[in-house]
Amino acid sequence: MENGLSLGLNTWSLRALSQEEAIPVIIQAMKQASLHDCQILFTHVEPAKFNPVFPDGIFSPPKLSPTAQQLEEQKATAAALTKWRLSVPMSYFGNIRSTFEKQGLRIKSYSVRLGTSEAEIDRQFLMAKALGADSIATRLPSTLTSMTAAAADKHRMIVGIQFSDVNDLKEQLAASQYFRMDPDIGDLTKAKIDALQFVQTNYSSMYAFDLKDAMPGGPSVPFGEGASHMKEVLQFLKKKQASITAYVDCDYAGTGRSPEEVEKCASYARGIIG
Repeated sequence: MENGLSLGLNTWSLRALSQEEAIPVIIQAMKQASLHDCQILFTHVEPAKFNPVFPDGIFSPPKLSPTAQQLEEQKATAAALTKWRLSVPMSYFGNIRSTFEKQGLRIKSYSVRLGTSEAEIDRQFLMAKALGADSIATRLPSTLTSMTAAAADKHRMIVGIQFSDVNDLKEQLAASQYFRMDPDIGDLTKAKIDALQFVQTNYSSMYAFDLKDAMPGGPSVPFGEGASHMKEVLQFLKKKQASITAYVDCDYAGTGRSPEEVEKCASYARGIIG
C-alpha cells in the first residue's frame, strides 16, 4: 500500500552478512517473507574492506578503548572510504538497484553512516537515488544537521532521523521540511519509553519506523514476546491510514543471517495488519 501502512525489511536483520554475500540472501529473505521493500544497510552496499561485519545475535558495541595503532588504522580506513565515496561511479549502485528490480523488489531507503563534508554527504544522497531509494535513514550528529538539511533540500529527499534523545530530535526536525522521525519501537522500549504513546503523539512526523520487540531496560526479544506494544502500534497506524513503512527489524538472539527469522517476524506483523 502506497497510501497507508506497509511492511518492509530493514536489512539490519541480516547484519552478520558481509557485503560480498548479502544481496542474494536479502533477496531470498524478502521473497520468502513476501516483502516488496527494504531499507538497506550501508554494510550491505559499501565494500567490505571499509566496514566491520556486525555479529550474530544481540549487538553490543565494544566497550574497550582502542589502542593508538587501532586509532590510526581507523583513520586510514575512514580516509579510504571517503575517497571511495567521492569517486565510485553511480553505476555501482545502479547495478545493485537492477539486481533487486529484476526480482520485483525495491530498495526504498538507504541506511547510511554519514560522511563529514558537504561533498561526501551530497554523494550519499546521489547514491541513495541511484539505488532507487526515496529516503535516507541515519543517526544525525548535531554537527552535521545543517549540511544534511541543505543536501535534503537540494535533492528533495526524505531523511529519516534515528535518535536517542527526543529533545535533540525535535530541534533537528525544524532544520528541513524533508526531515522526519524514524523511531525504533524496540529501542524506545529499551529506554523505558512507551512506544505506543510515542507513536500516537508523533506519527504525523514519521515516514518510517523500525518494528522491533524488546523488554524495558532489557534486550530485544522475538516478536510478540516483549513490551513494545507491536500489535497496538500497527493497529493504530493502520486505522489512521498513515503513509508509513514499518521495517521488520529482528535483532534478538539467533538472528543476523537468517531468512527464516525474517519470515517469522514478517508473518507475525502481517497477521496483525492483514
